[in-house]
Amino acid sequence: MKTNKHHALLCASAALLLLASSAVRAEGDIAGVTAAVNPKATAFDGAGRPRLISLGDPVIRNHRIETSSEGLVQILLVDGTSFTVGPNSSVVIDSFVYDPEKNTASLAATMTKGALRFIGGKASKASGNVKIDTPIGTAGIRGAVVDINLNGQTRDGQPLPPHMTLVYGKEVQLSGNGSPQRLFKQGFSIVAGDGQPRIQRTPPQWVSGLQQFLAGRPGQSGGASNRPTDQTVATSTVARSNSAQLPSENTIPVPQPRPVVTTPAEDVAGESQRDVGPRPEVPVDGGDGDDDRIAVSVLSPVETGGDGGGNVPLTTDPSGIRLEQSSGTLVRNADGSLTGTDGAGNDFTLPELSSTSVLTEQTVTGEVNGTAVSGTAYTGSGGFFTYMLSAGSADPQAFYVVGGTPAVARETLSTEEILSYVLEPDLLAALMNADGQTIPFTGSFIDSGEAVVSDLLVGGVADVSGSVVGRALQASLVINGTGAGQTSAINVLSGSFDLLSGGGYGLAASTAGSSRENAIDSATYGQGTAASIGSKAGADHFLGADGEYLVIASGSITDTVFGEAAPEFAGYEQVHVVSRDEAAKPGASRTFGGQTMTGFSSGVGTSEDSSSVTRGSADLTFDTAKGTFEGSISTDSGSYFAEFDDDADKGYLSDQLIAGTSSKDGSYMVSSAVVPAMIFDNGTSSAICNACEFMTWGWWGSNVYGEINYSVHLGNWIIGKQPENSAIPTSGTATYNGNAVGTVINGSAQYIATGAMTSTMDFGSRTGTVAVSGYDSKTFSADVSFGSGTATFSGSSSSGIAASVTGAFASNGTDPVKGIMGNFSAADGNWSSTGIFAGSTADIPQ
Repeated sequence: MKTNKHHALLCASAALLLLASSAVRAEGDIAGVTAAVNPKATAFDGAGRPRLISLGDPVIRNHRIETSSEGLVQILLVDGTSFTVGPNSSVVIDSFVYDPEKNTASLAATMTKGALRFIGGKASKASGNVKIDTPIGTAGIRGAVVDINLNGQTRDGQPLPPHMTLVYGKEVQLSGNGSPQRLFKQGFSIVAGDGQPRIQRTPPQWVSGLQQFLAGRPGQSGGASNRPTDQTVATSTVARSNSAQLPSENTIPVPQPRPVVTTPAEDVAGESQRDVGPRPEVPVDGGDGDDDRIAVSVLSPVETGGDGGGNVPLTTDPSGIRLEQSSGTLVRNADGSLTGTDGAGNDFTLPELSSTSVLTEQTVTGEVNGTAVSGTAYTGSGGFFTYMLSAGSADPQAFYVVGGTPAVARETLSTEEILSYVLEPDLLAALMNADGQTIPFTGSFIDSGEAVVSDLLVGGVADVSGSVVGRALQASLVINGTGAGQTSAINVLSGSFDLLSGGGYGLAASTAGSSRENAIDSATYGQGTAASIGSKAGADHFLGADGEYLVIASGSITDTVFGEAAPEFAGYEQVHVVSRDEAAKPGASRTFGGQTMTGFSSGVGTSEDSSSVTRGSADLTFDTAKGTFEGSISTDSGSYFAEFDDDADKGYLSDQLIAGTSSKDGSYMVSSAVVPAMIFDNGTSSAICNACEFMTWGWWGSNVYGEINYSVHLGNWIIGKQPENSAIPTSGTATYNGNAVGTVINGSAQYIATGAMTSTMDFGSRTGTVAVSGYDSKTFSADVSFGSGTATFSGSSSSGIAASVTGAFASNGTDPVKGIMGNFSAADGNWSSTGIFAGSTADIPQ
């Protein structure tokens, strides 16, 4: 009769019940009990006095629990929270408050070394008010199982970096040491200890290493100095609470057939300690209150024949397919299938899919209007699903069904973080780069394998007095090759989460971009619109348990013609499922709010068959609370090249994450940090200069529209905080180093070029030089001057290649002349160029 472990657990359970019998309305000293112990584990009180921990001992607030190389402790708190503390570990429960009547709890703990597994109770599930301080930062946990490993090893003894892993549940955030990092997906880890914290998928050896670390070892006795025997149990009071009770007080269980056990007991126990992956969730009804009827949205082909209104007829060419949205309803059948109808008159049958806790992809078949269809289906939390189906070259060539419980947009966007959503490929235009990232919102992309692609970046706004609760932006960029053999392309999306006319918040956005298949032929331009697709009319378009998913459709507007208005939108062409990334970008600095940032711009304007270099200014006024900006790219003469006003979609997520687009005229602008192409320092860097985060630069372009008969492909802009005139030093010198980027016209070719920039400024004489080298194999420079007490400078070359420079000093907040920025133009026979430059200095003018 092996009773020692059972007897000890009864004691621990009884102690916990005693604690839970009264509501803890104020913070008390006793937070919980030790539910399992392997020696040696010691508790140190406030005076540092040690006490060997035994099973069922109370866990006292502010007492430090330490384990030896063989120690192991499981702490069980009154709200159901548990800590499994591994060997060579140290943990303190700093504070714990639990009110079972109000169902609220809060917990703060400190972990200084070792490893533990945290399983959230009421404190993390009800309010998310759990903080664990560690040497790598503070972990904030909401409704989750989290492993924290500060000094673990793999099975073969290799050291592991300090990390915390989301094993299961909603989220964990690490803050206080570098930029905050946040996890939403299980199976990923926040890794620290080797610089800026980062996110990565959890290697299997990390999981097995921690599992081994937290596993109890044979031959240990739960911390009892005297092992219980049969006689110990017989003489204890256990019988009075169990076997000695009368049948009326102790109901005899009804015997049940015992299953035949074929798995060794040790294997079964081992499996109970391993995470088994995604847990199935109960499917939901789509929010209509009827378990057998599910509200959905359907995207099906537009049935037109090209009536001159911009609609495109159906063809076997996927690029000719246009889709329109309608509402529909699915009905569950007894055979496990779903049948549905939509507002466009389609009848369809689909297989019913189980909900999953993370985005899951699978191949499915179905039937639409009597035609067999097949394709891909995605499922996720909150009953989310999207079917992406086609019948090949037959009708329907594309058929999408979207469903799931709507999430509250305001809650999803309520944090100060920038949420990052990964885009899945479209059914018909599955454009991918070499890293497997989807290139979205465009039917084609030059050199797609080399493209730099951002996630869909989403941020909430502080000012929700209007109809907007969030902003979104995304971009794809490729610059491949040099000189006359270069290809280049860009596509930008910008939009906002608006209150829709039928109710609910959804994404309304525009797209714009341009491309060059080679440096000789003319660039092509395109623009369009994009929108999120909800599951139910009048409800928000975020889907999933916590707004993890969006479905976004986009379509192009056919080419604009000089002298004519832009054609109307004809229907969607691409549909993308997006799911929140394992990490959300932190609420990065937004210091431009309430200010008009004046900077510099450059570009090559093309009108019919004529191209010329031009440069001018970038003037942008930012509104932090609304997450947006107003402004323009202008020529030196003050004429607008591109306006980003009320007709444009704009997003200001941070000083480095900015984008604007207009479907009216195809204008676009996007900061380089959104699509950091490796174009500097021989293709090894995307930074225009070192330590230049106080300046922001990027790309812009524009299409012909109405009476505007010129276009720009991949021009440049740069802005920064120009210092007050009185802040410019009046003595000393400084040397600036950085890079230049711009567009070259070389005979009939047009392409992007970069080079190194150096500058020396003499604040006493108010003069300096700006030199660019290795720029399309050319070197040029300009002598510049700046008047007394002015933040701007300008000048031209005195010999060699004709060059002209205009620029300004840029402040980093403490040093008013930490950086310089500006634009240039240069000409050498049939060769000409214009671009921008930036640099920073390590010098302090004396």
